[in-house]
Amino acid sequence: MVAITLPHEAIRGLKRIHADLAWAIVRLLQKRSTSPDGARHAGSDSELVSVAHGRSLIVVNRKVFEELPGVNLIPLHGDRAFLALDQDAGVADLELAVVDRMAQRSIDARERAALVELRAHLRRWRRDPALRCRTRSIIVIERARRLGR
Repeated sequence: MVAITLPHEAIRGLKRIHADLAWAIVRLLQKRSTSPDGARHAGSDSELVSVAHGRSLIVVNRKVFEELPGVNLIPLHGDRAFLALDQDAGVADLELAVVDRMAQRSIDARERAALVELRAHLRRWRRDPALRCRTRSIIVIERARRLGR
């Protein structure tokens, strides 16, 4: 037996899935492990991570995706980061950055495999009628570097 404390909003959401909170959690876990829409599986370097109210972020393994032109990796935790695009860029720009990076001969097999996976996810997410790709702006506050240091 495990006791957990959840916010009221989470409890309401779980009860929409199943009246028994434990079964609701089990169903969510089962759905995530079998989801065809790019949810994370063991060894996955890119995934959609639900953040709230039907919205998700593209999250990647930042140890593998070190350089994508026009794409910033915003660290989350561990090796995970979400993708933030340069201003006025969209999912097509992200897909093109992946294709351009794949075209470079200098990348290793691990990065190439991760890029292939990400490109497949992007294509699937873009074509899925149940999903919409929206571009949002984020504000990143960075500490200014002092001159002379």
